[in-house]
Amino acid sequence: MAAPRAVWKGFLKVGSVTCGVKLVGATTEAGKVHSKS
Repeated sequence: MAAPRAVWKGFLKVGSVTCGVKLVGATTEAGKVHSKS
């Protein structure tokens, strides 16, 4: 299974604190199509 790729990266500043933020798209196994061959 591939590692999730960030959809958006940035920084969130609250007062004097800055944090790195990464938004990852949610994909689940239920959303994938499987076929038996």
